[in-house]
Amino acid sequence: MSVDLIRNMINYEKFIGEGTGQTMVSGDIVIPDRNPDIEKVLCIDGKAYVVSSQATQDRIIIEGKMVFEILYCPSEGEKVFSISASSAFNQNIQVPGSADKMLCKVNAAVEHIGYELITGRKLKVNAVINLNGAAVDRDKTEVVVDMKGEDVQTLKSTIDADQFTGEGANQVIAKGRIDILEDKGSIKSILKNSVDIHKKDISVQEGKVVINACILTRTLYQLEESSELNYIEQDIPFVSEINIENARPDMKCDVDFKIIDCYNEIKENDEGEKKVIENEVVVDSRAVLYERVQLQNILDAYSAGGRFDFEKQSVKGMSFFNEGVSRQDIKETLSIPSEMPGAAYIRHV
Repeated sequence: MSVDLIRNMINYEKFIGEGTGQTMVSGDIVIPDRNPDIEKVLCIDGKAYVVSSQATQDRIIIEGKMVFEILYCPSEGEKVFSISASSAFNQNIQVPGSADKMLCKVNAAVEHIGYELITGRKLKVNAVINLNGAAVDRDKTEVVVDMKGEDVQTLKSTIDADQFTGEGANQVIAKGRIDILEDKGSIKSILKNSVDIHKKDISVQEGKVVINACILTRTLYQLEESSELNYIEQDIPFVSEINIENARPDMKCDVDFKIIDCYNEIKENDEGEKKVIENEVVVDSRAVLYERVQLQNILDAYSAGGRFDFEKQSVKGMSFFNEGVSRQDIKETLSIPSEMPGAAYIRHV
């Protein structure tokens, strides 16, 4: 008895495993010649960046960068100065089952930052960085969806699956300009600048993924004429279009963002006063598309002319459902220790 098997091919992603690790980054920071000596360190902060990650046999190889930011007061005055420095790190995290050419996602978070003041012109800094990584493999398999033959009858069920259909990436440079109010003096220096991506609106269109989002910049700066510190925020809108040939509006989309670099510069306004801050932020975005497909799964088949034996294989694939954003307000009261002077004003938290 002749029977024809009707097959469909499905592309899917499967979760291999995840692992965690920790690394210590340390280094010496020497004060530039143009800056005065350190009398007191006011704040030390920093952020860890994953520069590259690669899956290999049972592990993920990570290259990263730790950026330190220090605010300090000099011995001869009340002005505040800032310095920044970066230190590279390399670390492996164990992920059983991972192999070459698999996809991997890695997150880095700073657990602790410390420092030791060696001299007035030298700091020893260290940071503990927590790493979390996951490995994902892409595969494809054939699914028998029907049987054709004389007197063949089948019992079927319908299964839903998210099929990987394509991916793409794009890099944009978002630019913003901040004009300081007229009643403020000229800017002496930018002490601290942080950036985050928010207000994301992602839509899948024919042949592309369109991303509308904003970069929130938080800038702490110092005026020229006094020691007063000021803080200002700005939203920098940007649009990124990722071309993916087979994209359709009914597909699901998973987008990852990565801030590659951030530049800021003090500029003069039309009156020649240093009251303008220009920001440039380099953003990488990567989109992965999934399509919900319905497959006919043959549970049983029979015919008057013979019996069918089935060999079934279980396939575990990942599904992307959706993503959401939640906001929570957290309130806390902080008490200044008795041995410290009281606060005149708060400019940055």
